[in-house]
Amino acid sequence: MKIQRKASMVVLAAALMLGGSVALSPTASAVGSSACQFNSPDVNFKVSTSGARFRTGPGKRYRAIGTLYRGDSFRYFCRTRGFEKSWSYGKILKRTTTGIRAGTRGWVYSKYLD
Repeated sequence: MKIQRKASMVVLAAALMLGGSVALSPTASAVGSSACQFNSPDVNFKVSTSGARFRTGPGKRYRAIGTLYRGDSFRYFCRTRGFEKSWSYGKILKRTTTGIRAGTRGWVYSKYLD
């Protein structure tokens, strides 16, 4: 009985540790400007395409907050690297076509900004 109880405690501890690491993974939480490599004075952009995902972090592995469409307004603060293949961090300036509220912060792939 003592061995079975110890084994149960080990399994429980492992499950808690695994659950903790999953909860801290990038897909589970938002990433703010800490991922930026290039800062910029605040610049306003319009989204240049339809169907751009607005995300919680710089990459496809992050949760999509919503979708941006051509003409939606975005204030750019910074980006992950040079403009090619980079992600831009900023906020929505006015309610988007799909209903994302003004002031919502997040990431969009830079090539979709004009």
